Amino acid sequence: MLRAIFLSVAISAVCFSESVIAEIRVSDSLIKVSGGAGKSAAVFMTIKNDNDNSDRLMSARTLVFKKAMLHDTITSADGVVKMKHLMMGIGFSNGEEVILTSGGKHLMLMGPNKPILTGDSVKIWLNFENSGEIEINLIVGQDN
Repeated sequence: MLRAIFLSVAISAVCFSESVIAEIRVSDSLIKVSGGAGKSAAVFMTIKNDNDNSDRLMSARTLVFKKAMLHDTITSADGVVKMKHLMMGIGFSNGEEVILTSGGKHLMLMGPNKPILTGDSVKIWLNFENSGEIEINLIVGQDN
């Protein structure tokens, strides 16, 4: 009986010491809706990993667009610009800051479920491999 109590306390102590609080910071977020029919939008932001371990942005989702994909901008030797789908996500080590920007890595939103207008709120959930899901809200501005 005494050995069972000791084992139970030891297991509880191990589980308690394993708990980790995710420290992912998102700043400078901006949504840029494409001109014309507005069939897509690009999301730019700065993501800082303040965790003790590395992490990876695996995917994103939103209810406002049908599809959200992580992309990188690639320019070929002949000057043709293409978008490359980052199927394995975007990795970053502890303390590292990743900037999603125009002409580089970014989040692409495609197929709006309704017209996207200035002042609209777009809620996006970012899915991290270790830190789980983080919700951000973006307001479509006039400079888009």
